[in-house]
Amino acid sequence: MASWTIKSLYYGKITVPKGNLASGLDPDLIIDFPYMGYLLQNGKQNILVDTGIHEDNIIDGKAWGGCPAQGGRKYVIEALEKEGLKPQDIDTVLYTHLHNDHAGGASLFPEARTWFQKDELTNLLNPLPTQKIRSDFDKRTPDDLKLLKDVYIIDGDMVLPNGLELYKLPGHTSGSMAIVVPTAKGRYVLTGDIPHLGISLFPKLDRMELLGGSVIDITPAPDIMMPYLFNSVIYDHYAAFDSYNKLKALAEEFTPQWYLTGHDCWIINRNFFG
Repeated sequence: MASWTIKSLYYGKITVPKGNLASGLDPDLIIDFPYMGYLLQNGKQNILVDTGIHEDNIIDGKAWGGCPAQGGRKYVIEALEKEGLKPQDIDTVLYTHLHNDHAGGASLFPEARTWFQKDELTNLLNPLPTQKIRSDFDKRTPDDLKLLKDVYIIDGDMVLPNGLELYKLPGHTSGSMAIVVPTAKGRYVLTGDIPHLGISLFPKLDRMELLGGSVIDITPAPDIMMPYLFNSVIYDHYAAFDSYNKLKALAEEFTPQWYLTGHDCWIINRNFFG
């Protein structure tokens, strides 16, 4: 079976205090975090992981939490164009979850096979009050999903015939899902937002790479916060602990380089994996 390659796709950015995504550590650090997806290729298939934020979720230049943001479907189209592709060239779309910054471009891919977890659909249609307050899910997404002609709704873990592995990892949402991608170099894990950033899995990290490649010092987590850093959009801490423990076993090694998260800057800077 041919190995896969992974390319990170830049879908825009949101400017957020680091403390919002790191259990309050470094609240005065204001960082541009990317919206992003991934293009998986094996010489035969073009598979897209996540479709960014819809432009209507950026109101007066602000998105989640009232934070400044840039993004929209044109960013998804432009990211694919840089890889020589159009939306109709995408065979399959895999969703790590259906939040508004990960499923906003669903309507661009009506012909593609589309995969997500059963419990994610349930969460989308029955959001928690706190999820409603934050507008975590886009109200248009249920209707966008109705436009899709070839949908696979799964319940739990499975290995696809092409070698990709799907793992249900609740905690951020009820049906969050990671994708393990076997490459010539080893097994990468696309985590979605469970976790958003590598520092959640590796809380003792003391450096963080920004968009563009500069590196800054950050505060490592105190021992009392170990073993993982959660944030305000981890809705089920019990489930999240189980999911993070599961993640430890999935990658080539339990080191940061093998975990491609939903919003880490270094992943956009590096771009190619495999």
